[in-house]
Amino acid sequence: MPETTPATMSVAFLFPVFDGLMRCGMTEQQLAAQLDLSLQMLRDPAVTIPANKVYGFLAWSTSQSKDPHFCAHVGQDMGKGNWAPVVPLMVEAKTVGDFFQRFSHLASKQGRAASYRLEVEGPVALWKLMRATGASEAAVFADAMATGFFVEVLKRAANLDWAPSQCIAVIGDPALVPSELLPQTSVLSGDVGLKLRFPATCLSLDMPEVSKTNTATQVQIPTPKELTLESRVRLAITQRISDPNLDIQKLADAIGLSKWKLQTGLAAEGTNVLAIKDEVRQNEALRLVRSSNAPVFTIASKLGYANSANFARAFKAWTGVSPREFRRMQLAQG
Repeated sequence: MPETTPATMSVAFLFPVFDGLMRCGMTEQQLAAQLDLSLQMLRDPAVTIPANKVYGFLAWSTSQSKDPHFCAHVGQDMGKGNWAPVVPLMVEAKTVGDFFQRFSHLASKQGRAASYRLEVEGPVALWKLMRATGASEAAVFADAMATGFFVEVLKRAANLDWAPSQCIAVIGDPALVPSELLPQTSVLSGDVGLKLRFPATCLSLDMPEVSKTNTATQVQIPTPKELTLESRVRLAITQRISDPNLDIQKLADAIGLSKWKLQTGLAAEGTNVLAIKDEVRQNEALRLVRSSNAPVFTIASKLGYANSANFARAFKAWTGVSPREFRRMQLAQG
């Protein structure tokens, strides 16, 4: 049975967008609010977001920047090495073709939002981006960003031999790509998902160098295969523990699984959402009561409790004493 849950993406793929918006005068608080994330989650590459929410954010970003080509311009900046998740790939790849293959492999390990395929037919190379089923119309903004990114890589690799008229991009909305990136005659309208045609000889070009400044800022994105399902759920709960309405469906959406697959997968590992949530709350409660002077009601709110009375009952079940008594005992012990 095909997977019907939303495709997800690491928030790290938006880091260059955040930087571009902040250059326009926006704050991280505004960006976090738009994505319904905490400030801590905004820069955590382990945080995942539904792909359609990412696409909507890109549309919003374009509007806020007042630059109709904002996404393509961000993509160009990324193609110069200002996109931490792919800096290692750009450094390790010897040729453009090698880089495209490595990038395709990286994308395949993420949350099913997109896949890439490189095809070569005689003198023509075709680089295809395929969006997951159910991608919203706003995905065209991500296509524009991808166009800016890959065309910039090709342009920098070709250097003085770059001939933009030999490169053709087919995307959902050609108006999102500026003429200084590609001539208007080289950007055609098509289905959502980038199709980039260029001379196959570009694949053998050496990858352009990335500055040492950029190589020092690498971001490692955990992939689903690197973490057990229990670890992924624990991470998702920790990131969202202040949400009083956090439930199995929200966690399933965040991880990119159906509710049924989440439940059966955890059962196979000998646990469940409620047990993990209780463990996370207990660990965080003990840490906050022990290491801070925050009022009990503040800690209760941070842990997603409707009121301090419910939190106090849970805390006493864990420790045998109330939060205030526990704090006094800790102080007495020095």
